[in-house]
Amino acid sequence: MHALLLHARRSPLTIFIVLGLVLFGIDRLIQGISDPYADDQYTIHVSSAQQLALSQAFQAEHGRPPSPEELQAKLAFWLDEQILYREAMALNLDRSDTIVRRQLAQKMRLLLTQRTATTSVSDEDLQQWLDKHPKRYGTPAAIDFEQVFLSRGKQGQTLPAVARKTHAELLAHPTDWQRLSDPFVSGLSFHHASLVSLRNDFGRDFAHAIFAITEPGWQGPIASNLGLHFVRVIGRSAFQPVQLDDVREQVLTDYRQEQERLALQNALNEIKARYRIHFDTVES
Repeated sequence: MHALLLHARRSPLTIFIVLGLVLFGIDRLIQGISDPYADDQYTIHVSSAQQLALSQAFQAEHGRPPSPEELQAKLAFWLDEQILYREAMALNLDRSDTIVRRQLAQKMRLLLTQRTATTSVSDEDLQQWLDKHPKRYGTPAAIDFEQVFLSRGKQGQTLPAVARKTHAELLAHPTDWQRLSDPFVSGLSFHHASLVSLRNDFGRDFAHAIFAITEPGWQGPIASNLGLHFVRVIGRSAFQPVQLDDVREQVLTDYRQEQERLALQNALNEIKARYRIHFDTVES
């Protein structure tokens, strides 16, 4: 018998069924559905509301009401779920199985979020959110530049010496720069490059160094993971804010997600306040 229970516990189908039953039980608890037979493990009360719910679920799935036989089959499956749920709880599967506990915790988060979800948002709320996070929605500052690239892979140990020679030639002949560069997959000229795009392509230090350039003419060398770069900035564009009407849907989505996160955190804090937590001393 023990081996049979162990096999059932490890079966993915059993875990799936048990999860569904346990989540149904949590729903009943949260929604406060009363059941005069709830204290009796071996009595199952099939209410008229439950039978109607099963009929409506069938109609939603198939587009028509169920026949008596189909409703009976659906009811039989629901009864199997109830029985398996109660047996699973009797075996304390909700306590001993990590997957079950994790799913129950996720279900509780969802229920708490739904109970405190934001339903009405004003334009003033959205505008305040946009004003607080302008760079999330506006057009970022960008830079135009040209580069002379010296490949770390191609130049190898001679890279420092080649860089010194290249620097001298750029000072002497600043317009004859393209012949001095090693090939670069993205080309030697960049237009409307943002800090984020440069960080993704060249690394954080390179991106910030480029945006920090204030002097005209060729600057460098500036190192990246790919090699060394001499850079000449030829244009800039400042950050461009955006109007609420242009990004309303995105702002609304972000605002509601943040409100739900805060509501969930507040609800969790209220629940945590009811618990006392004790830690055993861990010997080092």
